[in-house]
Amino acid sequence: MAQVNVTIIGLGKVGASMGLALKALNKQAGAEHQFTIVGHDGTPSLLDQAQKIGAVDRTERNLANSVEKADLVFIDLPFHQVETALMQIADSLKAGAVVIDASPLKMPPIQWAKKHFRRASSGGAETYLVGVRPLFNPALVGDHRDDVEAASADLFSGGVMVIAPAADCPEEAVQLVADLCAMLGIKAHFADPAELDGIAAAMESLPLLLQLALFRGLNKSKSWDDLRWLGNTAFFLGTYQIGQADAEAMGKLLHQSREPLLRRLDEAMDVMRELREVLESGDELAIAEAFDEASNAYAKWDKARHNNDWVQLPDEGISEVAGARPLGKLFSFGKKK
Repeated sequence: MAQVNVTIIGLGKVGASMGLALKALNKQAGAEHQFTIVGHDGTPSLLDQAQKIGAVDRTERNLANSVEKADLVFIDLPFHQVETALMQIADSLKAGAVVIDASPLKMPPIQWAKKHFRRASSGGAETYLVGVRPLFNPALVGDHRDDVEAASADLFSGGVMVIAPAADCPEEAVQLVADLCAMLGIKAHFADPAELDGIAAAMESLPLLLQLALFRGLNKSKSWDDLRWLGNTAFFLGTYQIGQADAEAMGKLLHQSREPLLRRLDEAMDVMRELREVLESGDELAIAEAFDEASNAYAKWDKARHNNDWVQLPDEGISEVAGARPLGKLFSFGKKK
């Protein structure tokens, strides 16, 4: 039985769920791997909560110390904290360790890892970063909560993990992440990191920016004092990220994705102008037709998302990974002889 040491940095919903999922693997009959999990988070209460629910075996408040024995490190931090974390763990990572980064953008962490991670005397990397984008269990995709209380061992089960490594990342490191996905019951796909960042601008950054615009527009309205007490489900769902967001993290995210985001924003503004013209025309049928068209398209997307049933992959830069090899055979690569 192979012993795998894992460190999870960031114990919110995603990090704690990864811990719970790995601990569930330990309990499976005939398990070939036993995962020992160390948890780190800058918020002490999250350390206590994660240990209480069984997501980690122990916690470590010193970030560098938390990764010293780790074969695998999983990072899910607010975006503005990621570079600092990579810099702080760089010298403590053992040779051959693989860092899985779940940041919303892939290219910036790749560059940060190249900047801060140790290099061997030959010039090659000693430790490796693999970027991922988790797409959650379809049954749980509608849960907008982002705290440890929303953590679940099933968060990833039946979902998809998009794996977006740097072009020079060793095949063994990438395969290790794919194998882990297979063990967790997650479909794995490869993607070009730059291309994935463009997709993230549309599916993550643009909704956040639209929520910001909606709230700021109403909040700065002269009638806000009358509007604010009538906020209900529609307003909450249209603005909830403003209440959850870490301002610095969201600002850095939008800044880093600004080029593709500007293109998506232009497209959204074109649609808003079209809808404004429809409203201005007073044509009730045209408004209904716009909703009907969108409703039909949304129903198709919703069904496919909840079944993870996609007729084709999103683009030519994304491909499926199949099969799984024992993780224990892969953790020795890159280690000093």
